[in-house]
Amino acid sequence: MRKGVPKGEIGRLLALISVSLGTFSIKGCILMKLVWPVLLSFFRPLYLAYSVWCKLFPLALAALVALALGALPDSGSVPQWVAWSLPGLWALLGLMAVIRVHARRAGDDPNPWQSGFMAWFGTLKVFNNPGGSPAVKLHWPSWYLVENPRGYRISGANLRAILELLQPGDILLRGYEGYVDGELIRRSSLSAQNGFKSGWFTHVALYVGELSVPDGAQVPAAFRADPAYFAPGPQMVIHSMAKGVHTEDILTFLRCDYLAVLRLPPELALAPGQVADIRARGKPAQAPSVSDLQVAALRQTLAAGAPVPRAQAVAAARQSALEKIGEDYDFDCSDTTEFNRFSCAELLYFCLRGVLGALDLKPLAHAFYPLAPWQTRFHLLERITITPDDYYDLVRRDKLTCVWEDSFSQASHA
Repeated sequence: MRKGVPKGEIGRLLALISVSLGTFSIKGCILMKLVWPVLLSFFRPLYLAYSVWCKLFPLALAALVALALGALPDSGSVPQWVAWSLPGLWALLGLMAVIRVHARRAGDDPNPWQSGFMAWFGTLKVFNNPGGSPAVKLHWPSWYLVENPRGYRISGANLRAILELLQPGDILLRGYEGYVDGELIRRSSLSAQNGFKSGWFTHVALYVGELSVPDGAQVPAAFRADPAYFAPGPQMVIHSMAKGVHTEDILTFLRCDYLAVLRLPPELALAPGQVADIRARGKPAQAPSVSDLQVAALRQTLAAGAPVPRAQAVAAARQSALEKIGEDYDFDCSDTTEFNRFSCAELLYFCLRGVLGALDLKPLAHAFYPLAPWQTRFHLLERITITPDDYYDLVRRDKLTCVWEDSFSQASHA
């Protein structure tokens, strides 16, 4: 027999290795199970602190400015109890997260903390904004973390229903949830006429149906060959956003949280005592455009006491929108006479200028009422203008028909 380890020793050595590996495997399994509650208890309170900081950022910024101006007294060093309370609060929140996840575990889940952490971790998304709209000239990047950035409320089933019922000339109102500018638009859409109620929709567009290459002949020459402003397609909208007036595919436009589809009546006529042209007068055009001639014909028909068919009003609106592609956005939202630049609502107001009398659509005094509805005297940025919700008000006055609206918007208007 060769020299080396005796057979009996080999058996004992193999047994020892086997037991050691088994023990290591058991310890590894235990350690891995401990990893998940540790991760859960650390990162969930961390994200909570991040969320609280984001929510309190305006207050913290105001305090920082006040401190810089000497309006706040120097508090000196931080008290020891405050220094110790922060990690203590962190540990308490972490323990609460571990306990709550365990309490809500599924009956057959072998590791609820792993499930709880990984399910939450999968909802996190880092947003990167490299510059956004061309109107943002700085192109400064921004990174921020968002929990559960769900998809848009308008679902695939909604899209199918909307695409089947849309007709050229339909007015599309949309809104989003969570955008700061959207909240500002809603709060600055208040007027005495609607009881100082906050607006709901933040954008409006004209659905024009199919756009073909020959339609480009109606677009200003500087933009007709620019696909960022004019692009043919089977189902298109024309609207005004930060980059100006442009076309967009309906599927892109419908990526939103709230939507209503409004439609002109089959015929439009003047009410008794109403006049055909109710616009405030601006500078006369140097030469009438194609749409100007169409609008003049609409007003002439209305003034004669005859109704205008919807198709004729839609044709004039479509032509008007094509002629204004490329015009700048009106960030002041106050141009309802000159029509040199357009907010979204002002563009539609211009497109419908031939039938404004029949719709009884007039610019109103809108303002930002930060304390409404409790206090309505204090207001800012008052201007005479049109807002997206002004078009929905036409539904309430039986001037337009709402042919589709999402359930959340319906509840807000109930």
